[in-house]
Amino acid sequence: MVLWLILPTVVCCQPLFAQTVEGPVAPIETLGPGVVNVMPQRLGVADVIASVYASYPEIVQARQRRTQASGDWLAAQGAFDTKLNAHTLSEPTGYYENYRHGIGLARQNWWGGYVSAGYRIGRGDFQPWYKERQTDEGGEFKLAFVQPLLQGRAIDANRVAVFQASLQRSAVEPEIQQALLEISREATAAYWDWVAAGAMVQAQQELLELARERGRKFEAGFQAGKFAEIDVLLNKQLIAERTALTIEAQRKFLQTGFKLSLYLRGDGGNPLVPPADWLPDRFPRIQPLDDNDFATDLAAALSRRPEIRLLELQIQGIQWDRRLAYNQQQPQVDFVAEASQDMGFRATSSDDKDQFELVIGLRGELPLQRRKARGKIQSTSSKINQLNEKLRLSRDKIATNLQITYSDLRLSAQLVDQAETALRLALETLQRYRFAYEQGKIDLIYLNLLETKANEAELKLVKTQQAWFENLSRMQTVLGLDPLDQAMLLSELPPSERIGPGHLPEPQVPNDPPAVE
Repeated sequence: MVLWLILPTVVCCQPLFAQTVEGPVAPIETLGPGVVNVMPQRLGVADVIASVYASYPEIVQARQRRTQASGDWLAAQGAFDTKLNAHTLSEPTGYYENYRHGIGLARQNWWGGYVSAGYRIGRGDFQPWYKERQTDEGGEFKLAFVQPLLQGRAIDANRVAVFQASLQRSAVEPEIQQALLEISREATAAYWDWVAAGAMVQAQQELLELARERGRKFEAGFQAGKFAEIDVLLNKQLIAERTALTIEAQRKFLQTGFKLSLYLRGDGGNPLVPPADWLPDRFPRIQPLDDNDFATDLAAALSRRPEIRLLELQIQGIQWDRRLAYNQQQPQVDFVAEASQDMGFRATSSDDKDQFELVIGLRGELPLQRRKARGKIQSTSSKINQLNEKLRLSRDKIATNLQITYSDLRLSAQLVDQAETALRLALETLQRYRFAYEQGKIDLIYLNLLETKANEAELKLVKTQQAWFENLSRMQTVLGLDPLDQAMLLSELPPSERIGPGHLPEPQVPNDPPAVE
């Protein structure tokens, strides 16, 4: 079993920011226009992907292809519509005065033939060379039938158009799936950017709060004559520097919120900038990647990926063009039959319209060079060969990307473990040197370096966790898994128990702190 099929359930989230920055730095808040007051909640990746499915313009646009493809298919079927035709023609002046009227039905049949039936009446004086226009008093009924015997019998342009339109209908769902995979991956990356940016703001706020708390002690100690003014000034410098870092982190957080609003949409499909109190308290718990059968996973990915299906459908469409071209190399030989019968009193003294008339025969045509058909065969064969190579390359790319994502996911999990270890060691080191500082064995400058080092380790842990979840999203995309299903499973993961912003261990004085020279 693979990771994305065995994710446990239950998730619990708490507010991310346990404290806000005092002074000139304001707490993070949503600055985007049109944001309404809503009940506080935690925004999960499933909420973002669900919004993409429901309202993202490119997805809505892709779904409109269903109606378009159905319309194209219906239009292609129109070649086989039954047609009603009628005419009324009069020659009221001149030596030959006559009147002709007619009505009939005609239809192209599925096997390339043509059937028509109708009634006509012609009265008056007709030119000797147009005597066939004249009918008996009751008019004439006629039935005609044309059927190709070689070219156009097995396949013709009308049927090819229907088949290709049907293939286009089949391609709509893979096109929608392809859009969902690509846009959901972008939306997932934007979501984890937002979560990581919020955690980084928290980390900078914690670092700033250390300097502010120490500053309050320095001010009181300076007033009591226990600290030199230089210590107070140096700490104020640290407060200013760390305040700038916090502001910069907040700026990046707001940017990620604006980017996320492209995918997170409210009523009416309008972009919704998520407020800071929607941030999850922690990243979800990272699950170890099971040992999977690569060949099995690759076969499943190839069967699911829409790019493969779209290329296969495209090849099938061109194959129909090639079949038509091969058929057009054959001679055009049509069987023709026509039957007619006049009704009513005779129109001429010779009564030459009264007998039942039947015409049957063959008619044909063959271009001697047949360059159109031969050129079409050459062209379509080349296109098919090109698409087959493109299909082979697409399969190779999927296999390569699957190997890369598997490797990245396993290694990024190790990086998370190492980043957490580095942070724990940095905090322990800082803790010991903070005790040494209180004993007067190191100065404030060196303590600031150690605090900065611990803060960098904290940010590194945030980035490595973000990278792991982004790698997971890429792997799910390569496998062609449904983004919404995967996002819902991911949202059910319990929160991580790792240390990090908002969840650092309480400082403790070592039992036997070492001497620091």
